[in-house]
Amino acid sequence: MEFPSQDDLRGLVIEYARFRAAHGEAIGTPELVQPTGEYFPDTFSLTPEGVGGTLRRMLHYAPVSDALHLELAFVEDEGSGGGSCGTGACGDGKGGGVAAPIGEALGRGDGAYRVLVAVRDVPNPVTLTTSLARSVGGIVLGEAGEPAEGDDRGLRAEIAASACGFGLLLTSGACVYTKSCGGLRAHQSTFIPVGSHSVLLALFCHVHDVKPGVARAHLETTQTELFDEAVRWADSNPALLEALSLHPESLVDGVFPLEQTKGFLSRFFGAKPAKALEPAAAPVSKRVRTPEQERHLAEAKAMVDEALGAPDAR
Repeated sequence: MEFPSQDDLRGLVIEYARFRAAHGEAIGTPELVQPTGEYFPDTFSLTPEGVGGTLRRMLHYAPVSDALHLELAFVEDEGSGGGSCGTGACGDGKGGGVAAPIGEALGRGDGAYRVLVAVRDVPNPVTLTTSLARSVGGIVLGEAGEPAEGDDRGLRAEIAASACGFGLLLTSGACVYTKSCGGLRAHQSTFIPVGSHSVLLALFCHVHDVKPGVARAHLETTQTELFDEAVRWADSNPALLEALSLHPESLVDGVFPLEQTKGFLSRFFGAKPAKALEPAAAPVSKRVRTPEQERHLAEAKAMVDEALGAPDAR
């Protein structure tokens, strides 16, 4: 799993800034939704009602009305046809051997949405909440008057979801290891790869003053390594973070510097504000001597020069 390139990083910042510039006031200060009983206190069941309840719970944390009309549609995995061992990890689709993620929210007008859920995602809480988080992002865009349509709908829905506090769930689902007849395989339940989601999660933590350790506590090894790299990269770009927090519209045109990730010492010393210069001390006034004092001083200097053998300066 690779960390995003400089071009990919710039693209992520542009899209994140565009969403915040357009809807930052509406989303306010969202919580980082975590996979704990505090955020998911309801008893879950492997039924349409159980999935629907989880979706409603997640929408409660999003900047949308709780009165939306929702429909669930469960879709069979297109990549689990002939030749599959039945585990869902041996298909021929994307994401390490499985079909591309579904997790779509189709607007039906007047605050109604049909949410598509892959049947294979339901038994696994990570893949299920990832799919539903992506759907929530699509619903947020729909309610904002910007329905996610076209080839970039997955990208825009996931960025919207991450900016609304679901980035931890998406990062977790962006790389899920599943057992297959050939061993462990990485399954990507997101449109955006795990490295990019790690960056979006780091940006969210910095913008909303969430300690990285809060997110790190719920991440698996692959995600942790990429997230730590993303945090180091973000720490190396303080001016970018300030702009993203205070005036994201200034980043939408893509004209901004991106610093390379710096080492710990460089970030530590570079983060300190420049020390103010101390005011210069007032010059000491030259002592004014009387003619008599000058004569005695000259005689004393001459005696010292003679004693040290200094040549007579004429």
